[in-house]
Amino acid sequence: MIKILIRAFLVISTSVLLVSCGGSPSGQAPSGNVAPPPPPPPPTPTNYNTVEFRNNYGLDQLKALAAYDAGATGQGITVAVIDSGIDIDNSQIQANIHPDSTNIATGNKADLDDLDGHGTGVSGVIAAIRNPSDRSNVNTHGVAFNAQIMALNAASPGSCETTDGCTFSDPHIAQALDYARVRGVKIVNISLGGDGFNSTVLVDSYRRAVNAGMVIILAAGNRDPGDTDLVLSQPENSASVAWAPWANGQIIVAGAVDQSSTISTNSHKAGTLAKDVFLVAAGVDVPSLGLPDPDTGNERFFLWSGTSFAAPHIAGAAALLFEAFPNLTGPEVADLLFTTATDLGAVGSDVIYGRGLINLEEAFKPQGTSSIAVKTAAGSSAIVGFAGSALLGGEAFGGFAGLTAGMENSLLLDGYNRSFRVDLGQRVFGQGQAVRLDNLIGSRRGSRSSSLKLGLSAQVNLSWREDWRFQEVEENYFSNQNTAKNRARDLRMKLDLTLNANQSMTFAQGLSIKEALEDYNQDEFLTIGREDFLALVGRKNSQSAVFGQKLSGRTKLGLVMSHGTAQWQQYRLKSNSYVMMARLDHRLTRSVALGVDLGVMDEKGSILGSLSSGAVSLGRGATTTFVNGRFGWAMAGGMNFFARASYGLTNVAAAELSLVEKIGNLRSGSFSIGLTGDSLLQKGDRLSFAVSQPLRVSGGYANISYVAARNYQTNNLSFVSNQVSLTPGGREIDFELAYRMADIFGARVELNVLHQVNPGHNRANRDNTGVLIRLGSEF
Repeated sequence: MIKILIRAFLVISTSVLLVSCGGSPSGQAPSGNVAPPPPPPPPTPTNYNTVEFRNNYGLDQLKALAAYDAGATGQGITVAVIDSGIDIDNSQIQANIHPDSTNIATGNKADLDDLDGHGTGVSGVIAAIRNPSDRSNVNTHGVAFNAQIMALNAASPGSCETTDGCTFSDPHIAQALDYARVRGVKIVNISLGGDGFNSTVLVDSYRRAVNAGMVIILAAGNRDPGDTDLVLSQPENSASVAWAPWANGQIIVAGAVDQSSTISTNSHKAGTLAKDVFLVAAGVDVPSLGLPDPDTGNERFFLWSGTSFAAPHIAGAAALLFEAFPNLTGPEVADLLFTTATDLGAVGSDVIYGRGLINLEEAFKPQGTSSIAVKTAAGSSAIVGFAGSALLGGEAFGGFAGLTAGMENSLLLDGYNRSFRVDLGQRVFGQGQAVRLDNLIGSRRGSRSSSLKLGLSAQVNLSWREDWRFQEVEENYFSNQNTAKNRARDLRMKLDLTLNANQSMTFAQGLSIKEALEDYNQDEFLTIGREDFLALVGRKNSQSAVFGQKLSGRTKLGLVMSHGTAQWQQYRLKSNSYVMMARLDHRLTRSVALGVDLGVMDEKGSILGSLSSGAVSLGRGATTTFVNGRFGWAMAGGMNFFARASYGLTNVAAAELSLVEKIGNLRSGSFSIGLTGDSLLQKGDRLSFAVSQPLRVSGGYANISYVAARNYQTNNLSFVSNQVSLTPGGREIDFELAYRMADIFGARVELNVLHQVNPGHNRANRDNTGVLIRLGSEF
């Protein structure tokens, strides 16, 4: 039967002797190398939130579940505990006692056994075994319950059997540090303390441990009889090595907090000297192991208090980090514990809580500047920034379903070069609504035009547009910034120059290619004419030049050069698109007209309108060769039939560093058919109906290469390649009915009814129906 024992420890303090830095037990009974990212979880994940976990509030306080759920348990990590030894027969920790455990003072392993209980209690906080089947209210497991404890009994021989309790000399502690160091131990817990300063022998051993990359946790010290608040305002002198410049932050001083995360009244505090190397953890009524009942031999749990039991919580946390991320060095583990701690007390490092409370949940998240591992053309690995990795998908690709699925298991490296799995598909964004009503509704707003005849055969037609909708807001609230650059207006212009009866030139600024080639005013449809390759060159900072040549009375040739830009300010992405095209229009009869465009579009920084960068970059740019076809038939009774189709082949210039190694065989196209009728219901009206498919990728693939595994020992990254389809899963089909009423007292009324199937070529999108009524008047 497990019982609780109440005992008291005396504190001895001299310049050469140290005592256990934990308070007395009181009251009644109450992560081998795992290479993250962890393997896929089993069908039934392990439940670590058990009774024995909850029995020690300190485990939940430092958010240990986050580490356990990530697969870290302390397996393969050894923690040296320099203390009074360990109960070698205790079933709750016997399996986790390292075979190199020994008695440093006597040099005899047979003297390892703990005669005091303090060392056993400290070791239990670190690595008491996990036994979820035991649901009693007294047992608990250690922070790193699969870690090994190298118990180093450094107590002066015979001291633990005296009424004054165990004492520890500097030479023995120094010898224990060296013993652990030469055996490759990474973590040392020293829950001892005293008012005297460390001897040169001990300081030198600390130096050697720091230089070897070890992390050392020291107890800050407890209130002694007669101690004032001033004495408790900083750690005991035995911890002074922690803030020495050479300690490099690898010596951590541990203070104790209670269940409410409030500093214990018996704990020494950080003070001005130790506040940058001071952390806190549970140290009031912490359940852990102790010595068996001397009468019955039954094992017992105790409630321990003191900074001696805050320190092993931190040591256990360090063990979990070392296991989960084998690449970490001692300085990096210490820095992670400091930088991810929950800030308590005054903001930042303060004189009470120092850096704050251990927080494993944050420590197991990516920290610092993150990057993505990608494969170079030469087959080696390189990293690109995570923050700048994003893709703004063009509408032709739909939702990039295949691409996003191929990127959902990418490898992210944080600022400590730790590996995490990340779904880079979350960095793929859509361009929003398929129909941009602001461009359509405002197509005629503020339009102005003027003509100037230069001679018998030359004439200049000038049209422009200014948008002053925000002038009042600007003048009232931003008058101090009312410069030409900041004026809230949208200036667009078009210059038509008739050279002679057969030749013409058109220059346009701020207009789409369609607007430059045809009548400036948009037609009555919301969707038709905005679905092909020419629509990829928008109005933004666009310039166009068109040369027209009549070849005959029925045939006209047009040569087009155009440039436009697109921007994604959030990620500072910009693209430039250049189009060179020949347009041929031929009238077969008075009622039938044919047209064909042959062109090349060169994109710098985009792929069919998709802007991307970093690890999800589709490529540096693309060259698309396209053909557009048009057919028009003027039927009797004011009816007109039209049909349009486009098809293009795109060659993508591969990105230098991206998960997307190559895009190939990219094909895309669009179509529209419709009818228009003039003066059908009343004179001057127009009724129109059309069915269209916006530009859609009809074929193509992307080769994606990502890291499948990482060997932490060799830092080797194993890449695998997958080929994914770029064809959207859905197909957007737009049905549109448009009606324009004749002018009524100078007012114009237009009605559009639009129904979209699979908007954005995304099968997951619900069908969309909209009604638009436009009222306008010219004056």
